[in-house]
Amino acid sequence: MDRAHHLGQPIRSLSMDILLPPTGTGPGVVVAHAWWGLNQAIRDYGAALAKQGFVVGLPDLFDGKIADTIEGAEALASTDRSPNAGERLRSAIAELAAHDAVSGDKVAAVGFSFSGFHLFGLAGADDVPLNRLVIHYATRQVGAQHVPMLVHFAENDPFESTEDMLEVTKALAADGAPNAAYTYPSTRHWFVEPDRPEYDADEAKLAWDRTLAFLRG
Repeated sequence: MDRAHHLGQPIRSLSMDILLPPTGTGPGVVVAHAWWGLNQAIRDYGAALAKQGFVVGLPDLFDGKIADTIEGAEALASTDRSPNAGERLRSAIAELAAHDAVSGDKVAAVGFSFSGFHLFGLAGADDVPLNRLVIHYATRQVGAQHVPMLVHFAENDPFESTEDMLEVTKALAADGAPNAAYTYPSTRHWFVEPDRPEYDADEAKLAWDRTLAFLRG
């Protein structure tokens, strides 16, 4: 746990790669991939956060397997790895929180779609050292007690119903700041992932700026 490399030179820890910021230490953020697996787009997202001063953990929920088609991703997400995703994320959060380079005893997490759903389930867990949570295009019931949450929704999302997105939005609005949910006009699922045809550069930049401000709290 005391070994770490700077940007561009991740190390393999027990369950994830870890990226250090230029300063070598900082607040921790687990960045959890979508159902494509730990692909280059998510690695680049994590590297961008590290450049902003965060110690970033990149867990691999699919043991090195990566898909680039919806059919392939569905196959990955439907295997026996999927039920274990929540527990793997729980372990990754705990491991990063205990890392020597991380300031404080809790970390944030950022999830995309598949992993976002599973992170929702950890938002209110007392035994998870989580302090903030950012979700992209995923829904799940918001519990009465949870860490501060920021959720980014796509307006035209075939995977998430308007009703479910509205329910999450209302629940977070009722809880007040810094909790928030935003719906991005004319966007589709995966709109923040630059390797997808659904990518929307302008809205992805807005979501990124909001995420940074939220994580810096």
